[in-house]
Amino acid sequence: MKNYITLGVGVLFIITGLFLMQGGGSDDPALYNPEMFNFQRITLAPIIILSGFIINIFAILYPQKGE
Repeated sequence: MKNYITLGVGVLFIITGLFLMQGGGSDDPALYNPEMFNFQRITLAPIIILSGFIINIFAILYPQKGE
């Protein structure tokens, strides 16, 4: 059961990272929006997504005790 909870936490990390990565575009493609390349989208979101994948790998490979 502990592995399923850890797996759920990893999926939530991935979803949160994807939500942090979206946005920053412009309605007019001729306009440049520097907000698209801020810290949240370039650094923070990929770190959160990668940590979610690492948590999921740990949840899948970690053996259950007592079974």
